Amino acid sequence: MRHITLLLVALGLSSAVLAQDYSAAQPGELLQVPLQALHPTQAAVGYDQIYYKLGRFAQERNKLFDEYCEANGQGESAKVPSDADLHKPESFTCQDKIGARRSDMKTVVIGPQGKLFLTDGHHTFTVLLEHPNGGENLDMWVRVTDNFSDSADMASFWQRMAQARKVWLKDGNGQVIDAQQIPSQLGLQHLANDPYRALVYFTREVGYDKPRSGEVAPEFLEFYWGNWLRSVMPLDGYDLSDRGDYRDAVEAAARKMVALAPEDEVGDSGFKARELGGYSSMDRKELNKVAGRKLNYATRYKKALAGKS
Repeated sequence: MRHITLLLVALGLSSAVLAQDYSAAQPGELLQVPLQALHPTQAAVGYDQIYYKLGRFAQERNKLFDEYCEANGQGESAKVPSDADLHKPESFTCQDKIGARRSDMKTVVIGPQGKLFLTDGHHTFTVLLEHPNGGENLDMWVRVTDNFSDSADMASFWQRMAQARKVWLKDGNGQVIDAQQIPSQLGLQHLANDPYRALVYFTREVGYDKPRSGEVAPEFLEFYWGNWLRSVMPLDGYDLSDRGDYRDAVEAAARKMVALAPEDEVGDSGFKARELGGYSSMDRKELNKVAGRKLNYATRYKKALAGKS
């Protein structure tokens, strides 16, 4: 046991993994946990983003392993044999060791009773949970950003989370909710759908991109964009099961994004367009790529689901 502990320390990983005592974890530590141990800090996700990933992984198997490796801070997959299994990390290899690329890892805050609250990664981990080769028992590595386990109760914990902007208190329709209304588990059966959150995902690198140099992208960046788009762009006129219509919606959203000046505030987010990575002009080449690949997979997968119901 001592040798295992020393190995974990040498890797910069948390010994809390051994005892599953997450309340002892400190900011910067890495924890390996099953997906079912992660509690959401938002009530909704963009289903179409998840459908795109599930549809693509069904056709491009190695991309599933890329997703797994990247979330663990290991870059992309390196070797993926035909018998590779996500539940058996030794059956395939990633480009780097665990945590080598920490900025790519998903993040958690330690709450009362040592519970883990996910602040980034709801979509990635929901995809891995929903994938037939993943599931709620799939172990993943996460990075601790804060330890609020000393909060007197859940009410004070959520107050601290709100002050730190580490919780999204709106439902899938953009209506304000209480923290108690956030589901306790990941997965499509628990999280509601926010179509604007998915729309923002598809406009990434078309009308905006997450800040990478010099500034830190805020938690829930895509929700800030989505909440603003909801107020300026109705989706009623778009059939989001049709790839052509969806492309038109993405283009319309991107046009509104790039029309903002860098110093313009994005709705009531408290952030300026430049702080949320807003572009000054739309990238049409990227728009065509999104329509040709991402929207193709998303709409095909969604139609296949509708055919099963």
